[in-house]
Amino acid sequence: MRLLASMASRIVEAFQEMEDPRKSNATRHDFAEMLTLAVIAVICGDETCVDMENFSKTHKDFLHTFLELKYGIPSHDAFSRLFRILDPEAFEEALLKLADMFNHHLPDSVGKIDTDSLVRRFNQPSRKSSIYLLNVFGLSARTIFQRSPGAEEQSTPATVAMIPSGLQQFCTRTSGEAVERA
Repeated sequence: MRLLASMASRIVEAFQEMEDPRKSNATRHDFAEMLTLAVIAVICGDETCVDMENFSKTHKDFLHTFLELKYGIPSHDAFSRLFRILDPEAFEEALLKLADMFNHHLPDSVGKIDTDSLVRRFNQPSRKSSIYLLNVFGLSARTIFQRSPGAEEQSTPATVAMIPSGLQQFCTRTSGEAVERA
């Protein structure tokens, strides 16, 4: 559990320096925690704000082990509002820092997130939105963290090295599997 707390705190730290663009009563949920929930969800294969909410509700007990979530799980509307007003350039910078952090902690034998390719995909002007950036990051991370295909579904060395066993179980569901509601 210590490894998981350490990883989660690094993800949260990647977003601490960003300015929270939300105003007044729209700041109920912790900014860095919301972005952390979103990153974990996309690494596990989710793409939309509804998916992020459902993932977080389904795994709220687990998520409470390393996030405060003082006001519970943010709604899909809260995620959507955040991503509509989030500064894409600042978010891109934070995601690149996060990719560097993942790469620093992965063993050389498992490969790395290709940050040059990530930057090229981030910089497609017609697609420069925060939710697009998040999904590109998630796809790049999943390439490293994915499980091997086949009936045995053995973990890749990257999955074992970077994603603690408590999180691995949530990142192994197939894309067609329904998400339970809490």
